[in-house]
Amino acid sequence: MVRFLAATCVVVAFALTSPAKAQDMSDVEQVATAIRQGVESYVAAYNQGDAAGVASRWSPTAVYVDSQTGQRIQGRQAIEAMFSELFQEAPAQLSVKVEAIRLITPEVAIEDGIAFVTYEQGAPTISKYTAVYLKQNSDWLLDSVREQEVFTQPASQASQLEQLDWLVGQWIDQDEHATISTRFEWAQNKSFLTGSFEVSVQGESELRGTQVIGWDPVSNRIRSWVFDSAGGFGEGVWRRVADQWIVDASSTLADGSSGRATTVYTPVNDDVFRWKSIDRRVNGESQPDIKEVTVHRQ
Repeated sequence: MVRFLAATCVVVAFALTSPAKAQDMSDVEQVATAIRQGVESYVAAYNQGDAAGVASRWSPTAVYVDSQTGQRIQGRQAIEAMFSELFQEAPAQLSVKVEAIRLITPEVAIEDGIAFVTYEQGAPTISKYTAVYLKQNSDWLLDSVREQEVFTQPASQASQLEQLDWLVGQWIDQDEHATISTRFEWAQNKSFLTGSFEVSVQGESELRGTQVIGWDPVSNRIRSWVFDSAGGFGEGVWRRVADQWIVDASSTLADGSSGRATTVYTPVNDDVFRWKSIDRRVNGESQPDIKEVTVHRQ
């Protein structure tokens, strides 16, 4: 099903350029802020199956063209009805990679990007798109979408992991007592993300480990495996909820104890993310949560 492609008009992060050299930068920043706010509500509405919320980000006279059938769907109410049917037939989660946004006039902006949609069942889908935004009553609303290409990637391909590309790099989290250094990089062909981490206390290495993140084509989900220098190991299942990544993990500790926890990652920007660990248990006994900490790109 490709009717979800109207959702590809969402911007998560973007480069904003204007052909008018004399464009005041404060105006450009205001446009960027307005679009970002609209993007947040659009993504949240789509991932919650809220057709009315999605339709509210389209202009009252907007036009969506189904790339498969050529059917024109015009007007906010018709677009809402289309999304309502879609969400009932195939619940899905949306993320996008924006390639560029161009401010054409003070009232018109154009966005180019790629959309990734994962379903509860079946292979994910990918599309390229161009979307036109109009400024109406100080708000930026979608007016039309043109799909440039639609294709389905086999679940084993690297496209499924591209949603985690923000993890790639060297990261550090430290306080007066300890430092945690983490590095993620792509394996060959982007088949896996590989990570290494080290925990140092007062300058002395206390623990090291390796993590591998990959796409499971059988269960159609992202999974991870971790091994530490103390002899512990574990695995986790990743899922995206709005702008957060939630990892439900189970582990076997070096002494044979069993553990479980839920880790929540919240990307803030290209150089910062936050994480916390909740619902922690060892041998079935509750453990204190790890409060949210901020991690910086090194």
